[in-house]
Amino acid sequence: MGSMFKNTIIPSIAIIGWFALMFLSFWWFEYRHWQSFADTNVIFNGHILEKLFERMPNKLSGKVTVVHFTDEKCACSSYSFSHIEDLKSALSEAEHFTMSSLNSLTKGIFIPATPSVAVWDKQGQLAYFGPYSSGIVCGEGEDFVSRVMDQLNQKKNPKWINMVGIGCYCPWSKVEMYND
Repeated sequence: MGSMFKNTIIPSIAIIGWFALMFLSFWWFEYRHWQSFADTNVIFNGHILEKLFERMPNKLSGKVTVVHFTDEKCACSSYSFSHIEDLKSALSEAEHFTMSSLNSLTKGIFIPATPSVAVWDKQGQLAYFGPYSSGIVCGEGEDFVSRVMDQLNQKKNPKWINMVGIGCYCPWSKVEMYND
C-alpha cells in the first residue's frame, strides 16, 4: 500500500494541483478584466460629452471628430493601441484625439469604461459613444466606429450611445472630478 501511494496518488495530486494552478494563472492574466462595458445601473446619455467637445481644440473644424479614451494603467488599453492606429489610418479624414483621465480636457468628465471612443459629426453633434467593437478585445467582432462613419458619410447621424458590450474594459480612472 505504501509503495502504490508514493508511485501513483502523490504524483496524481501534484499533476492535478499543477493544472489548477495553471488554470488560475491563465484566468488571472487573461480574463480578470472581462466585464460589461457599463454597469446596468449607469445612466449615461452623452450630455457630459458636450462639455468635453466644447473644450476641444479645432472644434467645428468641418471634420468628423474622433476621441479615443484610454487609460495607461488599464491592461485592456494595451490591446486597443494597434486598433486605434488602424482607425486613424483608415479614417484619415477625421480629427483624432487620444485622451486619458489625466488629460486636462477630461477633468470632470465621467466615462463608463476604457478603452472607448466618441465620434462627433461635422456639425459637432455626438454620433457615437461606446466600445470600439463587439469583440472581446478591440478590433475583433463588428467594428462600431466604421459603421458609424459609414452612416455619417451618408449624411445620417445615428446618435448612438452604446452601453452594451462584454470584453476587456477597465473603469475610467477618477482623477479630481469637479464641476465647471
